[in-house]
Amino acid sequence: MKLPGILLILIAFICCRPAHAQDGAASLLDHYEEAREYCLELVNELRSDNGLPSVRLEPLASELALQHARDMAEAGYFSHWDMQGHKPTRRYNELGGMHGLGENIFFAEYQAGGWQRVIDEAMDSLEASSGHRATMLNPGYTDVGLGMAVNGSRVYLVQEFICRAGGNYACPLKARVGDVVSFSGQFDPKRYALNYILLRHEPLPELREQRWLNNTGTYSEGDTMFAVYTPHTERRFNVDTYYDVGLKDDGRIDARLLLDYKGKPGSYYVILMLHDTRTGGEVKAACVAIEVLK
Repeated sequence: MKLPGILLILIAFICCRPAHAQDGAASLLDHYEEAREYCLELVNELRSDNGLPSVRLEPLASELALQHARDMAEAGYFSHWDMQGHKPTRRYNELGGMHGLGENIFFAEYQAGGWQRVIDEAMDSLEASSGHRATMLNPGYTDVGLGMAVNGSRVYLVQEFICRAGGNYACPLKARVGDVVSFSGQFDPKRYALNYILLRHEPLPELREQRWLNNTGTYSEGDTMFAVYTPHTERRFNVDTYYDVGLKDDGRIDARLLLDYKGKPGSYYVILMLHDTRTGGEVKAACVAIEVLK
């Protein structure tokens, strides 16, 4: 049977267009390591053009980025939150990381061209956004994790920038209201000085649906600051509670933190802020989201 010409054109359009998009998107995964290295190269070119040192590709942060990219691709959402209601810091903590972190995410329907064009378009989009650009140009970040995922013609790219201002940090991820927990670690005292440790509170995370996630924007680490631990008693914040904090000459810190914001359960954020003597700026060296129950 001879098909009408218009129908033949319609069949060709339906069959060929998705195949082209999927083949192109799939090529990104075929060149995954090359694509990551190329993205890193573009990030560092941007930083160099603005007088900043390069960032290094970091394995744990890259695992975090890949997991979130895959989750968004598979579940069909686009957000800094995941479907458990967790934000980047909590996801990073659960993988074992506690350094200060900033996340960029990108999503687009794949257009014609090779995998390099996808990365170019992603970087152009991120650079055009003041918030994403500021994350890439934050002088405090030393490392970055990069992860990509594809679903059909959709491409997801996640950047996880971290500040490695010394060694690792330790803190429990679960506690109860009124507990006193230990936050410990060590930073490089030749470059950094302790400014303060903040405690911030927000309600416990809730399970989220695709529609809610797709309507989210920027994220924060805690809604309410309620306590400050600092050796700088002359600095004042809009909080009622101040605590002194001890520090060793070699940069070791072991702070005892009281988790009690008006007796409320919630996500309690522990945020370590250091002074960077090289840049004169302040860096978020560590951040922990503790699940605090009654």
